[in-house]
Amino acid sequence: MQPTAAIDAWDEGTTRQDLAVRKELKFTFDRGDVGAIRQVLQQRCKRIVHHEPVSWVRSVYFDNESFAACHANLDGLGVRTKVRLRWYDSLQPKRKAYLEIKWRRNRTTGKHRLHLTSPIDLAELNFRTLRRSIRASLPERFVGAFAGYPQPVSIVQYCREHFVTPDRSIRLTMDYALTFYDQFSKSRINTSFPATMGDFVVVEGKTAVGSEQQLRRLLSPLAVRASRCSKYVHSCRLLGLVRCGE
Repeated sequence: MQPTAAIDAWDEGTTRQDLAVRKELKFTFDRGDVGAIRQVLQQRCKRIVHHEPVSWVRSVYFDNESFAACHANLDGLGVRTKVRLRWYDSLQPKRKAYLEIKWRRNRTTGKHRLHLTSPIDLAELNFRTLRRSIRASLPERFVGAFAGYPQPVSIVQYCREHFVTPDRSIRLTMDYALTFYDQFSKSRINTSFPATMGDFVVVEGKTAVGSEQQLRRLLSPLAVRASRCSKYVHSCRLLGLVRCGE
């Protein structure tokens, strides 16, 4: 048995109130023009650059063997949870990553974001050891949600650009180059055989509850309506793990 890694975890929610409770709207473009969308966002918002102008975001999504989290989204359940391990700007996770437990309660969303640090690259661990190591590091209040979704299902990968309104009341992201990797039968993180979504683009707006109309007005030049969109559900469908109408 592979020995566990001594992972350290702390909850960013204690310092970032924007993660606690918010309204999230998504706007999708089947054949999105990234340059044109970027131009509209830059006219109305300030571009935020973290390490590079474009971030590569990768997440392993966990579910159970019945795909309960995926079906909860497809069925439009008002109360649901998603669990993912997220990292940035490397094909496989290194020594820093984030465990995110995202929740929805009808029209409001939020997430717990736990910053993980490891003495070794997380990609060196098989999934069983990775989960044991994360479990041992978690505050007790997060253990139930993490344990409820034990099965690695897919990696969701995309490019992300960040924007914020001048008053910082609305944060927006533009995600494109969506790519998925099947993890369901894998023993460790595997980035072979990617499946892509072509020119599909997602713009996500995050704001305080009650400010949704301001967000819609901000994006009105794009002539697009808010729609339901789950990158995780798209990955399950495109990888053939869940069939439409199942």
